[in-house]
Amino acid sequence: MSRYSSLATPVAAGFIFIELDRVHIESRKTAIVMRKLLTTGFVLMLLFSQSLKAQQPNMIDDLREARLDSLLNEVVFDDDDLSYLFGLKKNFQFLYWRSSFDSRTFFAGREIGTQQHNLSGQLYYLHSKGFYAGISGAWYSQLEPGYRTTILTGGYSKSLKKMDFLRYRLSYDYFFFNNDEPEFDPLYTSGVNAGITLKSKSLGTRFDAYFLLGDDVGTTLSWDAFAYLDLIRLGTYDKIRLEPEVSLYFGSELVEYQLNEVIIDPVTNIGYDYYYDDAFGLMNVQLQLPLNIKYKNFDFEAAWIYNLPQTMGDGASYDESSFFRFSVGYIFSL
Repeated sequence: MSRYSSLATPVAAGFIFIELDRVHIESRKTAIVMRKLLTTGFVLMLLFSQSLKAQQPNMIDDLREARLDSLLNEVVFDDDDLSYLFGLKKNFQFLYWRSSFDSRTFFAGREIGTQQHNLSGQLYYLHSKGFYAGISGAWYSQLEPGYRTTILTGGYSKSLKKMDFLRYRLSYDYFFFNNDEPEFDPLYTSGVNAGITLKSKSLGTRFDAYFLLGDDVGTTLSWDAFAYLDLIRLGTYDKIRLEPEVSLYFGSELVEYQLNEVIIDPVTNIGYDYYYDDAFGLMNVQLQLPLNIKYKNFDFEAAWIYNLPQTMGDGASYDESSFFRFSVGYIFSL
């Protein structure tokens, strides 16, 4: 449960006050003292809950931004077609560089900022035995600071000998933050990812579980189904193709729930018909239509991406949205 969720019960004091007010108190003096204490505590809870309601959008935004960098590390070594670049060598190693531009910024279909674009970069070392390590980061046009996090990654990815259509992976990320403010306290400082991929020559599916670690623990799950549709062959290995993909993203979010009745404070006549709590479930369905060009050691991609965010709880709903992504990659043989 998020550390924010401990603040998510502003109506509890209302129930306590109403129930205690019905209890028969034999001592009038004790009753007066108890009533004063409860009234004082109730008023403080009311003031606190009003502050919580005012801070709620900021807390949700902060939580999404804290989890935003976890989306930087996409699967980078999940395309066995890369092996053709190294001939028939059993052991090969290479560097893979990639840079991407997104026209808008989202976390699980929830927009971060307004028309905020971002630019990310990745540099990975990969070995044919399955070991890899890399560094990645991103710049956001509306966040302060714009460049916020550097991520170091180490992992292992391998296909099974007798089941080469199945690939498994495990990786660890560590976050370095570009923020010198004394009060800055990152919610997450590292992450662990585990996943598997099943694929044929033209179809595939992928499942990943990602665990954010730090002052809190965050869990996200994703499932992807994708296809390869060759359009034009430019040579033996070079090609232009479509790579359509549909993804389901599961995670947790601080959401609002409606009560069946309004709880009214008898002193101030302020009513509450909601409360906040963490919820885990389907957050977004994403459709991707990338056009990919593989030419020699280059990898170019232009993608149109469509979000269908899912609402959890009884809180605000989210509009469907779309954005464009452009990326270029290059493989250096070592």
